[in-house]
Amino acid sequence: MQIVSLHLPTVHQPSRPIPIHGSGVHKVISSSDGRLELRPMPAEGVQAQRYKPGNGNIIPRNTTGRNFNIPCMMINPIEISAPPGWQAYIHPEGRLYYCYESVVTFDGCSRKIHVITQADLTRDGVAETIEDLAKLAYSHVYHHSSFLVNVDLVLDMAVGETAIGEYYFVHHENRCLFWLLDFDAADILRECSGVTELAHKKIELEAQYWKHIDLFPHASALHSKVLRQLQQVIRFAISDCMTSEVSAVCAFSIDVLKNTLDLIKDVDVEDDWIQSAHDKCLVARTMNHFRHCQYLNYYGQRGARLSRDQTVHGDSYEKRSVMMKCLAPLLFNAPYEHVHSLHKLYVDSIVHQLDWRTFVQKLNAEMQDFNLLATVLLSVNVGFLAIQSVDNGGGHSLSQIASYVSVISSFGCMLLGVNIARQSYTQGPDMVDNVQAHLQSMVHPKHGLETLAIIYSLPYALLMWGMIFFVIAFLAECFHNSTVVPSVPVGVTALIVLVLVGWSSSCHKLGDPNLGAGCGYLSESVLAAGKWAKDLPRRIPAVLRSCASVSEKNQLGPELGL
Repeated sequence: MQIVSLHLPTVHQPSRPIPIHGSGVHKVISSSDGRLELRPMPAEGVQAQRYKPGNGNIIPRNTTGRNFNIPCMMINPIEISAPPGWQAYIHPEGRLYYCYESVVTFDGCSRKIHVITQADLTRDGVAETIEDLAKLAYSHVYHHSSFLVNVDLVLDMAVGETAIGEYYFVHHENRCLFWLLDFDAADILRECSGVTELAHKKIELEAQYWKHIDLFPHASALHSKVLRQLQQVIRFAISDCMTSEVSAVCAFSIDVLKNTLDLIKDVDVEDDWIQSAHDKCLVARTMNHFRHCQYLNYYGQRGARLSRDQTVHGDSYEKRSVMMKCLAPLLFNAPYEHVHSLHKLYVDSIVHQLDWRTFVQKLNAEMQDFNLLATVLLSVNVGFLAIQSVDNGGGHSLSQIASYVSVISSFGCMLLGVNIARQSYTQGPDMVDNVQAHLQSMVHPKHGLETLAIIYSLPYALLMWGMIFFVIAFLAECFHNSTVVPSVPVGVTALIVLVLVGWSSSCHKLGDPNLGAGCGYLSESVLAAGKWAKDLPRRIPAVLRSCASVSEKNQLGPELGL
């Protein structure tokens, strides 16, 4: 490392932190000439800048004067150019970043500095500006008597009339990020609306630390004890997922956890240190996931979330709206089932990836089944209307009208099913971020996701109404101008099927406090109907003889003068 004497005549050390635009949150460190400003940022900000389209650096197309020539005898490795004192690294994903490590002199004392940036240092003046921002940060930081020496400084910048740099410091021993002034960390803490304790916030700071390791793996060293800790965490997560279907330890499935554990065992370690940048990214991403899940579940806090479907804020959404109470019977109580499922996967504004994937797969399967049944029902209605005795051209009979309504319901079921399936395919089962924003926009403060539950219930309800109206059309045609002989067995069969369908539907209601009593009453009714149906074959001949005698009497009456 080189020793550099560093003089900062332009740096102004304020007696108190300077607020941004008069706000009460102290954030900005500025130079005396106003040319440089330092503002805090989390590792999440570096990631957002890196994955922004174009990465902030657009590569133009060279349509003229293309150079595809390769010099002869080019066998030596080509080093990436970097400004003096800087070392260029390539992230395993391909992003270029730079590190600067040296020993500088502050007020006669030698200090070690380590600066990391992903800014494009090959552009004119960028390297000098980054170095000036680093000098500004370190000149401010070494006035703190409690400041430790072995820390990293991460810088990013936006050049304008004022060179605005964003920064954070990395403390490797305690695995956290820190800043020189108070930092409003709403960007990384807003996912938990009840965060108050510093111990809770420290968990997310460790998650940000692991994100930093993932972003800059070459600039950090990882000891092998991290591997042992990670293996213990993964083994517990596997056991928790095996014993609980709603485990809140992580968002990975058992298969993913087992595969990750196998990968961790193959990490290369030399002299108790992880050497490969690829392995560091693997470890850091996994640790970031577990720590972030702990933060979301209020790990170590009173009332911590122990299962995915447990709310820590008491948002049960048990009270139903008037719209729900009015529409649910017309929709065959299907909204209650959907709202129950939605509120289990959307808890405290958090959507679990595994639950959402399962819900989407189930929803798509239902939509496909409904569309198939609606297509069959539509074909049956078309064939029914093709019967000459049904469609006599008048269009005023009950059977015709009911069949027309059934056709419209079938069309509605298919259209809604296709639309819902298209939306789920567009969002995708793994795009949880988009889904979370969509559900957040539709949730009601008191009633939750009732509106979405009603929408998801419409295809099923329209299919049921289509079936009911077709049955009405069929029975109307059966009983129209029909004698007693076909009417009795058809009516009895229809009554038995209706009782059985109603009984099975009522016994499968979700969340019905009177479920046992309702099923008991219906069981007695079904037994009574069964006894009556058992005696029906014995009674039918007597009824037919009685009907025949009445008919004979009506025919012979006028002849006998009766």
